[in-house]
Amino acid sequence: MFLGRASRFVIGFIILASLGLRASAANGQQPPDQPAFRQLANIEVAFPNQLVRGQANIVHVAIQSVATFTGAEVSPSAGVTVTGVNNYKKPELSQNVAWWDVTIMIANDAASGPRSLVLLAPMGRTAPATVVIPNHVPVISDLRIVSAQANRSTVDVQFAAADPGSDLGDLPYVWFTIRCGGEPTVGVVKGKTAGGLVRASIPRPAAAACDLELRASDKQKIDSNTLKVNVP
Repeated sequence: MFLGRASRFVIGFIILASLGLRASAANGQQPPDQPAFRQLANIEVAFPNQLVRGQANIVHVAIQSVATFTGAEVSPSAGVTVTGVNNYKKPELSQNVAWWDVTIMIANDAASGPRSLVLLAPMGRTAPATVVIPNHVPVISDLRIVSAQANRSTVDVQFAAADPGSDLGDLPYVWFTIRCGGEPTVGVVKGKTAGGLVRASIPRPAAAACDLELRASDKQKIDSNTLKVNVP
């Protein structure tokens, strides 16, 4: 959830992943133009940027590159396993910014703290982006559609929320990805908390059945787990 200039959400939010140090050869002697160590473009967006212990996490990565990425690395690697890298949206469909999904499994005993994420291609790798294994995570559940009439521009949802850090707040950010028969739309809105429940209105890009996934963030910018629901 970093502010920047590259990727615009439909509701006007811009987020930018942290820029890291340039990758270098492992022994300091490797020529910088060797394919295995050639630095490609920066990762512009990586969200959610928290990796939850004890589960598989899907990180959506945006990068201004036409490269085909075949893998990813997280370092330090203790307690972390990358299990998949898949293209989610081609660059020609999103102002030359490609979206990739990286699936990362985090062990129950993985140490909390920041990690570096890079994408790997046959000709090199990206500069690293920062992801974090937090020491506590908000938990959301029981996602329900409150109102989803096809002739309306929003989908009203409700879900239960609990935060061990007790800092979810009255107006938590609700991050979403919604696909209504076409390309996915990614964005963020503010929800409203009452009695352990959060309500939010998600923009609906088309009057068609939709696939919706969302998560919430607490005041420390720590993201919850992700929930999915089909919208009629």
